[in-house]
Amino acid sequence: MRDMDRRSAVALGLAAAVVSAIPRPAAAQTSEADAVRVANATYYAAFSSRDIGAMEALWPRTAAAAAVHPFSRTPAVGWEAVRRSYEEAFARFAEVSATMGEPHIVVHQGTAWVVGTETLRGRRPNGEAVNVTALATNILEKQGDRWLVVLHHASGLAPQ
Repeated sequence: MRDMDRRSAVALGLAAAVVSAIPRPAAAQTSEADAVRVANATYYAAFSSRDIGAMEALWPRTAAAAAVHPFSRTPAVGWEAVRRSYEEAFARFAEVSATMGEPHIVVHQGTAWVVGTETLRGRRPNGEAVNVTALATNILEKQGDRWLVVLHHASGLAPQ
């Protein structure tokens, strides 16, 4: 094989390898949506275990963090207020399970929003059963290689 033919073959081989390594938009979008799905499920697992350390790992320590819970009287704005809101929420329960059924996930340019119906079942320290259904939105932001929750908003359903 002549030098020119060899160089052309090598160049074509390298170009094919590079092109196949570039993520296709749909594949990248699916991968990011899967990562957001995992982060969202991790949020509910942290809430269900009433683990403030696990919850802290999911949030940025910034003034932009915010939470509105179904039992909130005012929004918790800023990481310290959000943290306190979860400590107060965890203290309300002797045991709790929180889930979001069938989350709808949208990912766009480093931001994701997850919308769904949140179900919270538990027992208060006095033994009283709690069963709450809320419409919930979680907004996540990609920071480095992680998706972090920047807003959790859950509003209880109005009585029918």
